[in-house]
Amino acid sequence: MPEKLSVEETNPSEMNKRNNRPLGLSLLLIFSFVYNGLLTIIMIIGLFNPDIVQSILQQYYKQIYISGTSAILLTLSGAIVFGVSFFGLILLWKYKRKGFYYYAIAQTIVLLTLVIVLKSYDYTNIAIGIVLLIIFGLYAKKMK
Repeated sequence: MPEKLSVEETNPSEMNKRNNRPLGLSLLLIFSFVYNGLLTIIMIIGLFNPDIVQSILQQYYKQIYISGTSAILLTLSGAIVFGVSFFGLILLWKYKRKGFYYYAIAQTIVLLTLVIVLKSYDYTNIAIGIVLLIIFGLYAKKMK
C-alpha cells in the first residue's frame, strides 16, 4: 500500500518558495555576519589584553576617563552583546522571526552604549545600525 505524501512533499515549488530568502536579505545577512563576527572575535581577544583596550578606548574617547576595570567590563559586555547579535543573525539566516528580536535588542544596546555611555555621536555608524534594524524588521514581518 503506497504511503500518502504530505502537501509539502507533493508540491516542491511551494516548499522552495518558503525556504528561499531574498537576495537583498542574504547580502545584508552576510555583511552583518562578517561585521558582528569580527567584532565578537576582537572583543574576546580584548579580554586577554585589557591594557591595550583601555589605551585604545581612551585614545578615541578623550572626553571621558576609562579605567582598566571599565575597559574590561565594556569588552566583556561587548563580547556578550555581539555574540547575542550573531546568534540573532543565525536565526534570521534560518528565516526565523525570533532572530530579529535577538539582533534588535543587541544592536539597540550597542547604539545606546555608543551615545549614552561613550558619548560618541558617530552619525554614520548610528544611521547604518538604525537602517539595518529597519530593513531586518521589514523582512522579519514575513518570517515565521
